[in-house]
Order: sequence, then C-alpha cells, then structure tokens
Amino acid sequence: MMKHKNTEDNNTLDKEKSSAKSYKLNKVVATVSTATGFEQELKNAPASMSIITNKDLQGRPIRDLGDAISQIPGVSIDAGATNTGGYSVSIRGMPSSYTLFLVDGTRQDVSSEAFPNFSFSQGSFMPPISAIDKIEVIRGPASVIYGSDAIGGVVNVILKRHFEKWVGNATIETTLQEKNNFGHVAGVMLFSAGPLDSAKKWSLQIRAKESYQFAPKTFVVPIPNSQTTLTGNSSIIGAGENNQAQVGTRLGYTMNENNYFYVDAAHFNQWYDPNVFENSFFTRNNLIARHQGSYGEKGLIRTDSSMQYNSMYNQTRNRLAQDVILEHRTIFPFWRMKIIAGAQYVYNSVAALNGTAFGGDTPSLIDRHTLSIYAEDEYMILDDLILTFGGRMNVNSAFGFNFSPRAYLIYHAIENETFGDLTIKGGVSTGYKMPTITNVTPGWSSSTGKGAIRVYGNPDLKPESSINYELAIMHDTDYSDISATAFFTQFYDKIASYAVAKDGSLPAGFTCRADWGGNGTVATPSCQSYYNVDSAISYGIELALQLKPIDIVYGDIGATLSCTWNKNEATSGNSKGLPLTGIPEHTLNMAINYSYNDIFGAFLRGEFRANQLRMNVLGRTSSKDALETFYNNNPGLSIYYKPYFLLHLGGNYNITNNLRLNFGIYNLLDHNFIDYYLAKSSSNGSATTAYNNYATIYEGRRYYISVSMDF
Repeated sequence: MMKHKNTEDNNTLDKEKSSAKSYKLNKVVATVSTATGFEQELKNAPASMSIITNKDLQGRPIRDLGDAISQIPGVSIDAGATNTGGYSVSIRGMPSSYTLFLVDGTRQDVSSEAFPNFSFSQGSFMPPISAIDKIEVIRGPASVIYGSDAIGGVVNVILKRHFEKWVGNATIETTLQEKNNFGHVAGVMLFSAGPLDSAKKWSLQIRAKESYQFAPKTFVVPIPNSQTTLTGNSSIIGAGENNQAQVGTRLGYTMNENNYFYVDAAHFNQWYDPNVFENSFFTRNNLIARHQGSYGEKGLIRTDSSMQYNSMYNQTRNRLAQDVILEHRTIFPFWRMKIIAGAQYVYNSVAALNGTAFGGDTPSLIDRHTLSIYAEDEYMILDDLILTFGGRMNVNSAFGFNFSPRAYLIYHAIENETFGDLTIKGGVSTGYKMPTITNVTPGWSSSTGKGAIRVYGNPDLKPESSINYELAIMHDTDYSDISATAFFTQFYDKIASYAVAKDGSLPAGFTCRADWGGNGTVATPSCQSYYNVDSAISYGIELALQLKPIDIVYGDIGATLSCTWNKNEATSGNSKGLPLTGIPEHTLNMAINYSYNDIFGAFLRGEFRANQLRMNVLGRTSSKDALETFYNNNPGLSIYYKPYFLLHLGGNYNITNNLRLNFGIYNLLDHNFIDYYLAKSSSNGSATTAYNNYATIYEGRRYYISVSMDF
C-alpha cells in the first residue's frame, strides 16, 4: 500500500494537530484494473485482490515474481523450487500451473506447456523493478475474463507509461552468501523511457535485466553418512549455477487523446544447471501490437484490441511452444451498469525439433484452436450495493464447448470519516482448465525429473473445472486496513500424475520404456502419465492487517501482518486424502517499516510456516495408505516437516536525490534447512535413505546490497 502523509497546507491547523498529537492521514485510494479490465477502487473489485507497489519492491532482493508476491495472504512459495531454481508459486493451495502470469493484462507464458514442471518458471522473467508501476494479484478463479489458465489466480505486472520527459534508472545488485553451499548472485537492471518528439506523440521504452548465480563451492546437500545410498528429495532454492537475461522495448504512439497504440517486443534467455543429467537452456519471445481507445462523453466507452505472439524454446529437449492470440474487448456504460464484452482467439502449438518426435503416430507438430466470447456487467443496484455477473463461452478444437459463469456482490455497509469504510463482498465463480497439448498426446510426449522420466500423454483426459465460493470483510480507516476472507473451492476432474514401473501399461496401449536417462540409465526406472481425479477441495481463511505509516516526530512508522490458514486435498482417486500441493497449513508474515524524510528507511520482516505434510517419501507413487504404512515403520519421522521462523533486516539510504543505496541481511538468524533423518527403506530394516526435515532447502544467512541511480 502506498505511504500516507499529512499534506494539510493550513499552518494553524497543523499546529493544532501537532499539539493534540493527532496524526490523521489523508486518504490515498488504491485502484486496480485486473479483476474487470477497467480501473476501479480496490474495495469495488469483484475478487479478492492484493497490490504490490513499486516502493514495496525497492530495497529488497527479488529473485523472481514468486519472491515479489510472497508476502500476500493466500500466496505460498513453499511448494518447492521450479526447474530453474526459483520459487514455485501456489495461490490458495493450487499448483503453480493454475496461476496466469500477465504483463499489462496480456499473457506472457505459453499456455501449451511444451515441457512439464516449467509452468511458473516463466515467473523468473520479471521486468526490471524500475519499469514496474505495481503488481496486482487475484486470489481465486478469473476464467471469465482471462480464460482457461486462470483457474487458480492471476498475477498482473503493470508497467509504467506516459512519460512527459526522458527518465531512466540503472541498478546493480549482489547477494553474498555466508555459506559455501549456495552461490553468490550478481545482477544489473536498466530502464529508460520518454517522448521521441516535441509533441510527445511518440514514445519509447527500453528494459534490460541480467542476473547470474555462481555455482556453490560445495554441494548443497551432503550425504549424512557412508551407509546412505539415496538422499530424499528436497527442493533447493538457488542450488545450481544459472544465468537469466532479458531485453525489451515498447514503441508507443498517442494519435490523440482518444487513441493510443504500442508495439512491445521482449526476448528472454535462461541457462540453468540443475546438478543432474543435463543443463536446461531455454528462450522466450513475446511480441504484441495493441490499441487502446476511449470514446464518447468523458471517454467512458473504452476499447482494447491486441495481436500477440508468444514462443518458448527448450533447447535441451528440442521443444518449441508457440501461441498466437487475437483479442478485442469493449467497455461501455449503460444506465446504472458498466458492461465489458470481448472475444478472443488462441492458437497453441508444440513442435518437436531437430529430428526429435513425439511418441506413437503423433506428428512432429501438435496444435489446437480456441475461440472465446465473454461478457460481464457491473450493475449498481443501489448506491452502496453492486452486483457483478457474467460468463465466458469457450469452443475448443479438442474439447468442444464450455461455459464458465460467475456472480459477485459488494455491499458498502458503512462509509464514514470517523469509523472508516466497511465493505462486505462475496460471490461464486467458476474455473475451467483444459489439459495441455502434451497431456493428451498419445505416447511419449515429453520428459520430467530433469529429463530422466518419460511422460506419456493420455488422450482420454477431460478438462478440469472448479466452483469457488468466497466471502470477505474489509475495514479501511485513515490509520489501518483490515480484511478477512474465507474461501472454499470444489474441483472436478482434477488432473493428477501417476508413476508406471518399467514394462507397465500406459494409456493408449503403450508400454513404459524406462531404460533411459540423460546419461543412458536411471536409478529407478519408471514413466509417468496423467488421469482425472474425481474431485478435490481447497478451503481456508486469509487475514490481513496494515497499520499505515504515522508521524512519530522523527520519521514515520508502519506495520503489516498477514495470516493464512489453508487446507486442500483430493477427495477421490489414488491420491485421496493427500494435499494437491505441499504447502504449509499455517503461514504468517509480518513487517515493521520505518522511514525518515524520504532519506532513510528500514524494515524488520518475519515469516513463519507450520504444518506442511511430508509427501515425497515415496517419490511419485505416494498414496495415503502407503504413506501411513511408511510412517508406521518410521516412528521417528514426523508426518509434517519442521516449522520454521525467519527474520530479515534491511534498509535504504538516499545518498542524493538520484542515488539510492539498499542493503539487507536475510535469514538473519541463519536458520539451517538441512536436517536429515535416516529412514527404513529396505526389507531388512536397514537405514539406507535420508529424508530432510524441511520440504525446501532455502539459503542461509546472506547479505544484499544494491546501488540504484535515476537519471
């Protein structure tokens, strides 16, 4: 939330306020646009939403988009690491592939997943912080506006725009690890934008960013003793050497006050060493041409048209995924309503390149088409009662017709300067997610396990669907923001993976050929495929408190607190009784922030995680019965990972108006996430397998410093 300060010009009144020690603050209204496609106050948004401002992002190391939004209620990065060494994001307990990543409301990732387990790895390609205006996060389905991949939530990075003069920023940063188990990180970010002509009709924006994580001097996970033959899998953040680079540009043209055009192009490249069979090399390209118009009285009729091309290439596995997206939407007022109507066409494809092929009789190119028509109406029933309802119709070349409706009601119960604003809102929304192209391709379609396990598609898969119920209460005053949200989601036909042993039967009549790997063999030969779980549920409560910055004579001080309780589980199928994702049941984030005259600032931030079920002891073949048997044989091994508490301390100092220094100590207490237990994993009862007592191995104490210059 943006900082609130007293801006009263009346000196006499200021003195009266000071003598009375009254620190009433002018109200800054937070606005969002992701929930409906048009700008509106946060309290009027028909969804559970959070905002991360540019100022919130400054002064701390941001590894990727997951790191940037990790303090938001309902968001967890504890499900493990991505295949590029970053954070895997879960919103309300849903897998990372259920979260749609946008920039300025347009899709950035390829929806067809040319390779499994890379769904949120593309969150690593976050724009430079200086280019970002804010990040908006929707917690819960947003399939009406954004389609299939928004079944779990939406993360929308909104870039700065409309510069009256040339501005720029250059930032260099580094993170120094105290332990040799993790590699140091160095990075640079550049951003510049401004008008190209005196009339300020033409504008140009340039973005560039690169970061490099050095290889650790020692292996992150030491084997506990010589008797151990296998180390239980724990996700490791930042374990491997990797390099990320991106460059982007936007050419804008303001024809008049009613018409704005731009073309935006971006190229991303990443190399990652996962310390297993093979390194990962992949690139991504995004190109979009867009027109935004505003017409009629006061520009209340707005249009948004775009043509977009996205591609992602995995050099290691010779797979190229491509999307072509055409979309138009119109927003117009009518009586007491604001209506949004639009249409979208999406072409998805995955190609096997350089002589490789998909399994079976599948050609080297697989593709599909989706046409969608959607409409939504914001109807002001009364001045303090707003109903939003709408739906989306999808027609897909592989899965046919689907309709996803939603309805949301907002009631402004109290709007009072003394008491503050009390808003009650809630609704029912539906989600819809089609299987990826490779999910339904017969035969060997891709690989997982860092290239060691062949994945076979299942042509009998059905799309997933969900119904989400939520109820929220928000109280906003000059001094604080308080919100509480309860949610319940029912999933149908949830897609889950399962393991098949060597020579076992697979869908479409195939047999598992598991005698291969990145080095020609694998330690535990198996394959993987998919099936529809009959149903699953996710439910929880999200609490958030913000104490807005107040004047304490020598500076301003504020605080934030968020707490999430979340449970999710499959209610049928082989995974019945097990969570959909391995996230903590309890999550607590807190922070105290201090600033002095925009010269110096400091923060103390804490995070607590507890009750995360241990699910990886049986690899990809876990079931609730098998887990219970395993734990009965190993009474010393808890069914939950150990809880943990972390502290982070940091600050910033404005050396001049244009030069800023940021610094921080993360994992201040140097909590160690390497803690092994030797489990019985053989028939004779010998302890041969080591299992970590933490789901994710995070970095130890580390020191962050950055220097940022505006020009």
